[in-house]
Amino acid sequence: MTRYPPTQEGLRQMLVASKIDLPEDQLKQLWAFHQLVHARNDDGDLTRLRAFESMVTLHYVDCLFVAQKLADKLPSPLLDIGSGAGFPGIPLKIALPQLHIILGEGRARRIQFMNDAIELLGLTGIETWHGKVWSQFPIPVQGTISRALERIPVTLQRTRHFVPPGGLCVFMKGPNCDEEIAEAKAALGNAFALEDDIAYRLPMSTHDRRLVTFRRLDDPTEVQRRRTRAIDSEANDGFRTLKTLLEPRGVKKDGTCLIAGKKLVPEVLRDFPHRCVELLLPRTTEHVPDDLPPELAVTTLAPGLFNQLDVSGTNAPILRVRVDELRPWTGDVQGCVLAIPFQDPENVGAVLRTAAAFGVTDVILTKEAASPWSFKALRAGGTAALRLNLWRAGTVAELAQQNGAQLVTLSADGAPIDSAVLPKDFILLPGVEGPGLPADLRPTSLSIPMAGGTESLNAATATAIALYTWYAKAAE
Repeated sequence: MTRYPPTQEGLRQMLVASKIDLPEDQLKQLWAFHQLVHARNDDGDLTRLRAFESMVTLHYVDCLFVAQKLADKLPSPLLDIGSGAGFPGIPLKIALPQLHIILGEGRARRIQFMNDAIELLGLTGIETWHGKVWSQFPIPVQGTISRALERIPVTLQRTRHFVPPGGLCVFMKGPNCDEEIAEAKAALGNAFALEDDIAYRLPMSTHDRRLVTFRRLDDPTEVQRRRTRAIDSEANDGFRTLKTLLEPRGVKKDGTCLIAGKKLVPEVLRDFPHRCVELLLPRTTEHVPDDLPPELAVTTLAPGLFNQLDVSGTNAPILRVRVDELRPWTGDVQGCVLAIPFQDPENVGAVLRTAAAFGVTDVILTKEAASPWSFKALRAGGTAALRLNLWRAGTVAELAQQNGAQLVTLSADGAPIDSAVLPKDFILLPGVEGPGLPADLRPTSLSIPMAGGTESLNAATATAIALYTWYAKAAE
């Protein structure tokens, strides 16, 4: 088996063996990019791959194969959704200098890395976008590309609102994506047409890949035809499922939740159309709104049945929304990461709203915490649960044991937070309502100064003040 030295010459040899021929100046850029990735990857934040040959094959060759196979098809400007450390966008830009690329990424540290890489390599016609890519993406593009990001139909749902007719959506997938392709064709066949499905194996490896592209279509008249149904009986299986969504157990089982509110529902429809599953209306509604996503199912319910779901008494449409299963906490602390142990769902919702308002992007929910997708939490938190990166962890004690060095805790008997020096990267952990923090975490905790005569603040209120204190100090 041939071994390749971790040098520019070793990189060239591996590319040649993979039937990729880069001009000398582009090879130098790719080598400089590799060196920067290697130098800045001490904590594994940029890539979990560390061996030179693995990085070349699974990162650079993987990305450059797209340039090789779709060189004449890639649209410009091209949005790289979830670019991470710049894959595939930066290798594509190196190989195809004429391509205008936008690198979309939600994590500030990776945005900074990509900006540093762009400056180091002297690249032009490439920019970064800090934030999640939603349906209202403001920069005009002709297509998108994503690499092992999410299911194909989910991406197509969000991109259909800003990719113009004739635009191309490119997906770098593993070999087992037939179900995703079939689902996308069934759900979005009026908006996108499957154009390419290229199967190949990465050279010098056992890794199989699929390169899948969908072309954006002009929406024909049929796209406006809606799937509608009417529910008139409590015995209806669909109604029984809807009622279970008022409780966390039902949300967990079904993977959807109910969102209500005259302002909240239009906001979710506007910003998260790819998550919207079904609009529920009382039978007395005179007409269906005109600006709904075309694939959104609409259900009308007899007034008595609708009122059972409309627990807040809004008498306005209710939205059924797809929710994400919480991912295990990875330990990647950037800025302030909020840990929530609150058992009251309204406190969970309120503090999620506050976290989003003060620039927190990652929130950990400990085992003690109420579900962020419960009806009460969503009513208090608005769209915050949809906008934040939500993670799950063990108990408060387990989180403290695993991340003790990065914890900043809140307790009524701690040192005043307004005079404390907060770390650049930390996890903010308040106590559970009532019992507060475990005793062993209290000696080093911080507190919110209060006037005498009051035992403690509401947990969500104390957390909100702490987040504002961090936000204000970070802005100085």
